[in-house]
Amino acid sequence: MNLHPFLREDLADLTPYHVAQPPHRVKADANESPFDLPPEIRQELIEAIAQLNFNRYPDPSSDLLRTKLCEQLGVDKTEVVVGNGSDELIGNFMLAFRRPEACVSFPTPTFSMFAILAQVAQLKAVGLPLDDRFDLDREAWKTHLDSHEINLVFLSYPNNPTGTNFSAEVIREILSRSDTLVLLDEAYYEFSGQSLMEEREQYPNLVITRTFSKAYGLAGLRVGYVVAHPAVIDELNKVRLPYNLNRFSQLAATLLLKRPDRLAQHLQLIRSERERVFNAMVPIDGIHPFPTDANFILFRTDSPAPEVFQRLLDHGVLVRNLDRPGPLQNCLRITIGTPEDNNLFLDGLRG
Repeated sequence: MNLHPFLREDLADLTPYHVAQPPHRVKADANESPFDLPPEIRQELIEAIAQLNFNRYPDPSSDLLRTKLCEQLGVDKTEVVVGNGSDELIGNFMLAFRRPEACVSFPTPTFSMFAILAQVAQLKAVGLPLDDRFDLDREAWKTHLDSHEINLVFLSYPNNPTGTNFSAEVIREILSRSDTLVLLDEAYYEFSGQSLMEEREQYPNLVITRTFSKAYGLAGLRVGYVVAHPAVIDELNKVRLPYNLNRFSQLAATLLLKRPDRLAQHLQLIRSERERVFNAMVPIDGIHPFPTDANFILFRTDSPAPEVFQRLLDHGVLVRNLDRPGPLQNCLRITIGTPEDNNLFLDGLRG
C-alpha cells in the first residue's frame, strides 16, 4: 500500500524519540531513580490490586490522587489535572492553546520533547540559545517575544540536560507579559528544592508540570500532573483523553504520597551522592563536569565523547551521549544512582 498521499508533509523530517539500550550493568542514561518501590508499598499495592475491578474504567478525574496531591501542595483541586506522564500534559497544553499565530519558544539545549510535540501540534517552534553560563539571555528573549503576537514558552526548571536552574528574575520578566503563557516543567524539583509554585497567584499565566518518574521512582507507570489557574485546567480537560491515567498508576502514586519519609531518605542519598560524584569528577584529567541542581551531571570530555561513552559501556555503565555540534559537543550525562553504581561509573571514567 502506498501511504504517501496520506502522510503529513510537515512530519517528514521528524525522527521518532528513540534511545538505544545496549547491554549494560548500570543504567544511568535516563535520569530515573535508582530506587524501586519500597517493600511495604509494594505489599500494599498487591493487597489493593486484589480489590480492583479491572473490567471497569478508572476514575476519569483521578480524584483520590488529585485530593492527596492538593493536600501536599496546598492548592485547590480545580487547579490540578493529572496525566499519563508530564509529556502527555505538555502535549495537551500545546493542543489546547494552539492558534495559527502562536509561537512555541524554548531555550536550547533543553528537553527534546518540547520541539517534537510542537511539530506534532503544527505549531511554529523557535529555540533560543542559552548563554555561556547555560542561563537565559534576557535581551534575546525580550526581542524574540516582542516579535510575536502570542507566545507559548516552555522552560525546564532545572533544565535538562544542563542541570541548571534558570534565572528566576528573567522568568518573572517573561511571566509579566500579557501576551505569554509559560509552562515551567519542574520534573527535577525534588532534587533542586527551587520552584515558582508559590507565585501562581501573582502570575496566572504560569503553568507548572511535575512528574512521579524521577524522584518518586514511578517512571514505569507514567504519572504526571499540572498545577495552573482553573481557567487553564478547564482548557486542558477539553483536550485530555478520557480515562487517561490507568487505575493501577493512580493507586501507586497515591500510596507513594502517603510515605513522604521514604522519599526524603532517597532524596538525601541522591543529593549526597551528587555532590560526592561531582567532586570526584573534577580532578579527573580531561573531564569537566558542570554544576547541577538535578539528579544528573552533564560533563564535557577532552577526548571524543563517543570514545568515553564506549569506554564506560565496556565497563558496564550506560550513560547518555549528548555529543553534537554546539554547546553540547563532547558532552555526556550521568544519572546519579546508588553508591555502588556511582563507584563503578567513576572507576570507568578514570580508565
